[in-house]
Amino acid sequence: MNIQTLCDKIELQPYIKERVLAFAQTADFDKIDELQQGYTSFHDMYDNLLKTQEWLGEDADGTKILTCLFKAACDTYALYQEKGIPDDIYFETMKCFPRYISETYVSTGKWAFDRHIWTTRQAGGHLFRLGQLEYEIKRSEGGVVIGVHIPSNAKFTPQLVDESLKKAHAFFEKYYPELKGSEYHCHSWLMDRQLGQMLGEDANITRFQNRFEVFDEGAESQDFLEWLFRTKSTDYTTLSEETSLQRKVKQHVLAGGKMWTAYGRLK
Repeated sequence: MNIQTLCDKIELQPYIKERVLAFAQTADFDKIDELQQGYTSFHDMYDNLLKTQEWLGEDADGTKILTCLFKAACDTYALYQEKGIPDDIYFETMKCFPRYISETYVSTGKWAFDRHIWTTRQAGGHLFRLGQLEYEIKRSEGGVVIGVHIPSNAKFTPQLVDESLKKAHAFFEKYYPELKGSEYHCHSWLMDRQLGQMLGEDANITRFQNRFEVFDEGAESQDFLEWLFRTKSTDYTTLSEETSLQRKVKQHVLAGGKMWTAYGRLK
């Protein structure tokens, strides 16, 4: 795998692709490889990402760190091949990059990359897109859990969620049998039980929540601003009202209500 092929396969935006390939022509990949050796370690990847950024210096639009993450993702392709994981899973996983770039454009009006902290997980081989959902192998002193994530472009019907979960169970059983028995956790603003009260029992979000046992109500969070309203502005009066959920959450926070990011365990 090389950066050109990866850019083509994930359909990276042409303007971003041009800048990435230009930087790749001059980048010192020997030094970059040295800095990125720890990306495949769940415990070391963020420290190594910081070291990479410090070495890169000024990177206003994120082109440099994006190119480095592409290089790491190309190296991770060998892990996929070693385990026999199909190419379609690899490319669907790496399509997070153009998705995030598009989201940044919608939010800011600028073509830039600013999700380097999140995408280290994909580039390092810790997170996989399987159907509509993403699944992350999260390691800690307490053991391993599989984190369930909801991409912004996920179709959220119960049937498609069922299909994704079945794919995930089959995926980890086949390619990571050592993780047998690991719990599936979801840490998200979508776990806030207030959403179910706003939307009713038949809503897709409520049905998704009901798959999980909330074991920690978490903390007050403003994650909903970015994921639901595509903004980081805390001026709630300006929030969009294009969907029923947007209208109800906006009404809730304007009335002084809070939103939470809770932890759920798949039943």
